[in-house]
Amino acid sequence: MGDPDAPGLTSPQHFRLADELAPMVEVWERLLTLHLPDRTGRCRTCTQGGTGLPGTAWPCALHGIAELARRRHGRAQGA
Repeated sequence: MGDPDAPGLTSPQHFRLADELAPMVEVWERLLTLHLPDRTGRCRTCTQGGTGLPGTAWPCALHGIAELARRRHGRAQGA
């Protein structure tokens, strides 16, 4: 299973989560704001010390899910 709008996301749970997040505009906007790349190409939020994910490449799964939710929300709004 894959989606051309969400490269790297293959789990059905990712798509279900994106569908649930789509109407929650403030949530996915916040995720997109926080999960951005640093100068080394790692997710700034997921790579923070103490998270257990010291080197998460960007785009991380949370950014991908939030981006997919944004696109699905746009489609639902007719954009």
